[in-house]
Amino acid sequence: MSRLIDAVRPRPAAAAKAARTQTSARRFVVIDCETTGLSPAGGDRMVSFAAIELAEATPTGRCLSLIFNPGRKSNPHALRVHGLPDHLLRHQDPFHSVAQDVRGFLDGAVLVGHNVGFDIDFLRHEFRLCGLPWAPGQSVCTMQYARGQHARAQVAGRASLDAVATLFGIDVGIRARFHGAFVDAEITSRLFQKMILGSAEMLAVPHLAPTNQIDPPPVVRPSAAPITHGIGDHAFAVTGELTGLSRDAVMARILALGGSWHPSVRKDTDYLVVGHAPGATKLDTAAARRAKYGKPDIIDEAQFFAMVTASGAGKRG
Repeated sequence: MSRLIDAVRPRPAAAAKAARTQTSARRFVVIDCETTGLSPAGGDRMVSFAAIELAEATPTGRCLSLIFNPGRKSNPHALRVHGLPDHLLRHQDPFHSVAQDVRGFLDGAVLVGHNVGFDIDFLRHEFRLCGLPWAPGQSVCTMQYARGQHARAQVAGRASLDAVATLFGIDVGIRARFHGAFVDAEITSRLFQKMILGSAEMLAVPHLAPTNQIDPPPVVRPSAAPITHGIGDHAFAVTGELTGLSRDAVMARILALGGSWHPSVRKDTDYLVVGHAPGATKLDTAAARRAKYGKPDIIDEAQFFAMVTASGAGKRG
């Protein structure tokens, strides 16, 4: 645990009464998780988890910020939300590697979350897959509380975390620098302190990046020798986005310089050019093709543009 650390679901009309009862406790843990999709019953898994401990209304400094290999790809909408690419997640340890620590951190606390039922359902699912018994106690849902108590949130029809936090004058500008489960948990912590506990001063918690993250190997490894030839007579596929060029512009440039364009990685593809946010499918296919056929070479955009320059193009765009 030292390396990881530095209840009821009320209906909207009953949220205030339930929250008053539950907040008589002394220990709260604010939680948030990011997932591959919306349905644990459908096989979706957790990709990251954050927890922030409060003693009464004061953060104690004990926190969790974790990332996991979910064993499956995120659906496109979930990927846009959490921003954790498959190439990163596949190199992480699974949830069961820290399950005992997470369960110990949560035990005995009132769980707090924005749409806390979602987080509890995924935690229950992950613990069940590990064969670990877990029975959450009381919980407080800031989303349900806002919907039940604050007409402005109801009239606007919006109860997202950022909308409710903004309603209470909470700065969510941290999203400009960080994103993920810990950011959501930290914003929820401040919202809980002010909206439900009635704290005059909201105490923020410094951002904590995932403490168990394993850095993946580089997608592109330095070549043993610099590439000095041009584009002509070579076949290219591209994954990710290149700086300053659309996919169509890259294709046009390759064809204009005498190369061949492959929309997917084939056994006769010579190079896979890797840009920002590459797709796992093409990377996996390239690795399999290279193991079997000896190519393609995987190059970054700097190497690609060096080949463009060697072809006499001189400029990117």
